[in-house]
Amino acid sequence: MRGSRLFGAMIGASLFAGSAFAEPVTVKVATFVPEKSVGVAKVIKPWMEAVQAEAGDKINMQAFWGGSLGKNPFKQYELVKNGVADITWVLPGYTAGQFPELQIMELPFFAENGYEASIAGWNLYEKGMLSGFDDTHLIGFFASAPNAIFTKGAITSLADLKNKKMRSVGPIHAEWVEIIGASPETIASTKMNEAFNRGILDAAIQGWTGMNTFKTIKLVDHAHEVPIGVIPFLLLMNKNTWEKLPADVQAIMMKHGGLAMAKAGGQAYDDIAGSLRQGVADEGKVTFVPVTPELDKQYRADAAPVHKSWISKTPNGQAIYDEMQKSIAAVRGKS
Repeated sequence: MRGSRLFGAMIGASLFAGSAFAEPVTVKVATFVPEKSVGVAKVIKPWMEAVQAEAGDKINMQAFWGGSLGKNPFKQYELVKNGVADITWVLPGYTAGQFPELQIMELPFFAENGYEASIAGWNLYEKGMLSGFDDTHLIGFFASAPNAIFTKGAITSLADLKNKKMRSVGPIHAEWVEIIGASPETIASTKMNEAFNRGILDAAIQGWTGMNTFKTIKLVDHAHEVPIGVIPFLLLMNKNTWEKLPADVQAIMMKHGGLAMAKAGGQAYDDIAGSLRQGVADEGKVTFVPVTPELDKQYRADAAPVHKSWISKTPNGQAIYDEMQKSIAAVRGKS
């Protein structure tokens, strides 16, 4: 009997030692953009560092920036779904059909800043109003500051863009571009410079951070600051990897992800956009085209059919649209 108890104690001690010295779970975090880009430097890296610090030796976060696990921005969802990377930064606009409800973020003249858009987007996810996440786990949602219109050549209003070729991403932008009489061109941010240099583009829908990250600001001379939607970003994790994580590590990841990431990410993009805009203004090489109250009213009226079209084409569209409006109004009411 004594020998049995001793053997049992030895087995228990062995199991305890095995769990105490278990190898940390390695998590590969990949992006197609460089380490210095806003999304990485201001959102993803701080999240990784916070998780690593709190989880300690239970996890080993490994970074793969600049496309080292896959450079194609249109293939980032496949990388994480198939387990090439454990976590990737995914742009829904580059992942056609996967996240249909998130096209709402691209609606022109809706969200006025990244902070309110980010909180509203996470709220939609928490309320179960977003689809496309069956094969992955959403760590965090955040959005850019609103896009603007950047042109190579002088304009005084959007009317001057008639018959011009304008870079857009996704069907929402394309529909709006056609309404104002321009020709939409689907071109990734990484290809914009070449397109401008070759005369393929006359204008682009892009944010201040994107114009800076990809150095496209040097190729344009006019900026028309109208809120042409925000760019939603997803930090997605491979579902199998997520399910294998200890529950306490999952909790740590979501403590620093979720709503916390939405707030931090949206604010980071707004702050950087404001700083970059001021720097360009101080340099004096880009002309800022003013938006008068009359033009603003006209532009919003022109955008209304795009809003109505999105609602009618999207299952549960009106409810999602109303919830987005409600969330944005709540954020504005607290600011």
